[in-house]
Amino acid sequence: MLLFCGMMIHSGGDIINDIYDRHIDKICKPNSPIVSGRMSVRTAWVYLGILYLTAILIASLLNYICAGLSILGIIIGGFLYSHPKYRVKDHPVFSIASCALCFALEPIAIWSIYAPVTIDTLLISFYVFTLTFSLIFFKDFRDVKGDSNSLPLMLGVKKAARFVCVLSLLPVLPMIFLFFLYKTVGLILAIIVYGLIAISAIHILLNDPVTHGNKLKNRMFLMIFAPSFTLFLMTFFF
Repeated sequence: MLLFCGMMIHSGGDIINDIYDRHIDKICKPNSPIVSGRMSVRTAWVYLGILYLTAILIASLLNYICAGLSILGIIIGGFLYSHPKYRVKDHPVFSIASCALCFALEPIAIWSIYAPVTIDTLLISFYVFTLTFSLIFFKDFRDVKGDSNSLPLMLGVKKAARFVCVLSLLPVLPMIFLFFLYKTVGLILAIIVYGLIAISAIHILLNDPVTHGNKLKNRMFLMIFAPSFTLFLMTFFF
């Protein structure tokens, strides 16, 4: 149920973004449903309302924490991200931080269904935030030629690359803290796996991240999934 709730909130975020960006999308995405006339703005608002209300209703049936986090996700990932008055999406750092925060709310909601929210929950949420926040910047180097507002354009490719190198090491901090808390071999291996992939990504960042943007994006996916998969295997088999 929570999975469907999250899918509806993310879909609603796409719709509200298309509603507020319909004038810009006449140039960038002329075939999108609203711009092309296949869907009216009024119909889009109706769909948006149905998605958000259904998501909140489902979350409310689970518990009040899920309901509250769903509303918070709608506010951050929907209205603050796209509304012309706030339009967080126009600032590269704040836009990615808002996306990362929305992803970080999900483990708290999932945890709250099965057990009370504890410091462990918040640590996992912090790990998800740092992981998402630091690594989404990787794709900006591949898309730099087509972007109008990204970190490489704001800082320049070299400065942005150095900044992202530092950011890419942030997820190690909660992993190390969790290791000292639980002292499991799985966490050590997860840190090593992440570190090795991060070194490879940093090498690309410090050389030519634009030309090798696709390789950098592949490293991003590996850094997101490989440590978790390693930890899962160690937990499952040992």
